[in-house]
Amino acid sequence: MSQSLEKDKKLEKRENQSKEVGNEEEKKLNKERENQQSDDEITLETILEYLEELRKHLIIPTVVFIVMFLASVPFSKKILEMFLYPFRDIISEFVFIKPFESFWIHIKASVYLSLFVSIPFFIWRIWLFVSPALYEHERKMARAVILVISILFILGSTFGYFLVLPASLRFLINSFSSEKIKAMITISEFFSFCLKFSLIFGAAFQTPIIIILLIKTGLVERQTLVKMRPYSIVFAFIVSAIVTPTPDALTQIALAIPLIILWEGGIFIAKFL
Repeated sequence: MSQSLEKDKKLEKRENQSKEVGNEEEKKLNKERENQQSDDEITLETILEYLEELRKHLIIPTVVFIVMFLASVPFSKKILEMFLYPFRDIISEFVFIKPFESFWIHIKASVYLSLFVSIPFFIWRIWLFVSPALYEHERKMARAVILVISILFILGSTFGYFLVLPASLRFLINSFSSEKIKAMITISEFFSFCLKFSLIFGAAFQTPIIIILLIKTGLVERQTLVKMRPYSIVFAFIVSAIVTPTPDALTQIALAIPLIILWEGGIFIAKFL
């Protein structure tokens, strides 16, 4: 009789323990759900707080841009001469056909120089705004990606502006000019043309980053890209023919070859990451 009572007590004790454990787990689950719900809830007040914080972060780069612009306007003529220096032997003079055309080009030269100086400050402050929400390994990866993207963009823009563009213009102007057909290039058209040209090459040099991201996210297998090598070469020439602002083969080849090299470089680097 006493043994049966002891067994009943043990069973009852176990049941109570299991109930307590179950209650504790249920409490933990409920607490996690509440925390998750509170994290997922995005109120207008939260959005306004984020926007206010972002505004504070953007004050410094904005001030840098304004100060740089005001300081560079008196020297805009010198800035524009530096901008046109690589083409001094190709185009003897530029013209403007609207009264304010030359004035606005000088202003644009100061704006672009100010942007070039202030963009690193913008990136730095945006990074300070975003980084607290990232884990340590994500911060390291993001820092590396931002650095590589910036370097590749500068390399691409510099390559296009100082090497490809002068050679392309020399070919176009010398090959298709004559005594009766002379080049009279407006400064505004040329300025826009050079900017577009530099941006295209800067963007094209991001190819390795795109390839690595495609492989690492699992969207494309590395071996698939390796097998697509013949098609990638054709694709590079098609893209070059579409995006280059000049129809000459020299410019298209000058963009297609770096694209092919960067494509292969991205595939090679992804093997070790």
